[in-house]
This record gives sequence, structure tokens and C-alpha cells, in this order.
Amino acid sequence: MTSTKGLLLLLVLLVSGLMIAGCGKKQEAPAPAEKPAAMKGVNMQEGKWEITSTFEMQGMPAGMMKPQTFTTCLKQNDYVPKDEGQKDCSMKDVKVDGNTVTWEVVCKGSSGKGTVTYAGSTFDGAMDTIMKEGGKDMTARMTMKGRHIGPCDK
Repeated sequence: MTSTKGLLLLLVLLVSGLMIAGCGKKQEAPAPAEKPAAMKGVNMQEGKWEITSTFEMQGMPAGMMKPQTFTTCLKQNDYVPKDEGQKDCSMKDVKVDGNTVTWEVVCKGSSGKGTVTYAGSTFDGAMDTIMKEGGKDMTARMTMKGRHIGPCDK
């Protein structure tokens, strides 16, 4: 593997971890009195979800990265799919419109915007990320498919 391909693979793994993680910062739920009415009606089953993601990155041949699967617990006050392993990022501007949730994430050296649309026990979503590498902006896109698989682990 050439050093350029190795660097791209390393960047993809870093970005994919950040994107999947939603950067690990847990979004704080607003106080019940402040909760928008739209958030009460999202058609999403609470519990454990299996999420499969695929990645595309600028300058990388299509299909180079294999789909990745992870599980996470989603609740009515925490709609953004994430793996709990990442730090040093912050979630902001989480919005709900019907069954669609959008958010922004800001990390050291990268930022992204995501969207997920729920349909009860399934969802489809995507996240676009921009990161700096060698003074240039690189873009990556992650698409996600989720399915409810049962109750959350205790």
C-alpha cells in the first residue's frame, strides 16, 4: 500500500469513528418544560439498535471501505446514533422535524452535519464531514441504516 493510500485509509478510519460516534458527547436533554412538541412524536422505538454504515471519501475508490456495523441504545430524548468511544467533540443544533432528526458536530480539525429519518423500527440516515489534511479540506460521507433489535443493555 502506498503512503498516500495508507494516509487515506487512516483518515477514513478516524473520520468514520468520529461520525459513527457522533463524537461521543452525550447531548443533554432539555428540561421537560422546554422540550419542543415535535420531539414527542418521533416514530422511533426506544431500545437497542443495530446500525450499518458505509463510507465514501473524496479521492478514495468507491467500495474500498467495507460496511461497518455497531449497536447503540437510542431513547426518545437521544435520537442521534453514536458509538460511545470518541471524545473531544461537541454536538450542537440538534433539531427534530416530524420523524427526521438533524444535527451538527464539531471536533478538533473536523466538522459535520447529519440527518436520520425514523420509521418505527428502522431508519435511514447520512452524515457529511469536512476535515483539514495538509492544509486542504477533505470530505467524507457516511450513509447509515438502522434497525431496532430489542431492549437496551442494563
